[in-house]
Amino acid sequence: MKEKLIEEILKYHPNFKEEELNKGLEKFEFKNFKAKEIVLEAGKAADMLYFCQSSISRCFYLDNEGVEQTFWMKPEQTFITEYKSFVNQAPSQFSLQFYEDTEAFCISRVDLLNLYKTTNDWAFFGTQLMEALHVVLIDVFVNLLANDATRNYEYIEYMFPRFLQVAPLKDIASMLQMSPVSISRIRAGSQTKKITS
Repeated sequence: MKEKLIEEILKYHPNFKEEELNKGLEKFEFKNFKAKEIVLEAGKAADMLYFCQSSISRCFYLDNEGVEQTFWMKPEQTFITEYKSFVNQAPSQFSLQFYEDTEAFCISRVDLLNLYKTTNDWAFFGTQLMEALHVVLIDVFVNLLANDATRNYEYIEYMFPRFLQVAPLKDIASMLQMSPVSISRIRAGSQTKKITS
């Protein structure tokens, strides 16, 4: 699994010096997580960056009525944390959860910041990771805000098909700010189009 972690790191910094890369990899801890496990509880500061092998990740919060609302999901083999809390070390408004059993590499904020301070390659990686995250967030939110409900669902269906296979319908609906009934209608319409086309 470490090969996948290295591959993801090198996406952000292809010219990593091997010695500096290995110095950082030693700081990652390997852990196993169970399906539905909460890896960050709302109200606590996010102090870990995760790279999970095989699970969709979910960021959610409780609304005023105590109902879970999904803020975002991320695919497997990507870096995740609650970045606002991670950066500011303030209590998180959100909880993080893995939907499936998964293995993950984790690095603490303390260790990551130390790498940023002591190695140029890891500092460059951190900059590139944050820039890439910002671009992705803009792309996702522009798409979701600019499109109607059907197009938003089709965007998720095209870009992140495993979300629809793994996540409960209510979570997909919540993330898209739609009702489960609306998504069911969109799905029914899509299936009708496929059958008649």
